[in-house]
Amino acid sequence: MSSRDEVHRPGYLVIQADEGGTYVGGLMVTDPSGLPVDFRFTDPVTPTRLQRALYGGVLDRYLRTEVVLRTLMEALEQPPSLLVVDDPALLDEPVDRCPMAFVGPSRSAAIGAPGARSGQGSNTFLLQTSDTGHPLRVTLPADSQDEEHVAAALVAVSERMDVLEPLERVRDALGVIVAQGAAL
Repeated sequence: MSSRDEVHRPGYLVIQADEGGTYVGGLMVTDPSGLPVDFRFTDPVTPTRLQRALYGGVLDRYLRTEVVLRTLMEALEQPPSLLVVDDPALLDEPVDRCPMAFVGPSRSAAIGAPGARSGQGSNTFLLQTSDTGHPLRVTLPADSQDEEHVAAALVAVSERMDVLEPLERVRDALGVIVAQGAAL
């Protein structure tokens, strides 16, 4: 199956921590046009003083990766074909079930036809996803071998949707969850 024939189901992961140290995460998987096909979230998690003392400097990483990221990925019935995260630090803890990428806008001029790439240093590249407009800045985990797959998926999905917009929807959903105390 070529990447053009492949059914892309991008996933969008957002993890938020407030000033009080409460963490909440949401993961939305969409179809290739951006319609949600699955959404999972964590209840807000606030570590205790004892947990803060025991985990020290690794508490943030533990909560983001083990408590939120892995819990949400395991809850999905089917993994996404690509996991887009809004925090590049999550790339330090890649998941086995699908490729992962931090994707953001760039201010660079167009670099060519859709699919054109320009290296930007270690594991980061610019990717032109449309005929016009700015390319996306894509960063992969340090040992990733998924650049071809990630680029093809992002270009294919960009034909029918704004690749970055679903992250905003997940952020909005997390705002609703926190405001309602996760009683949905």
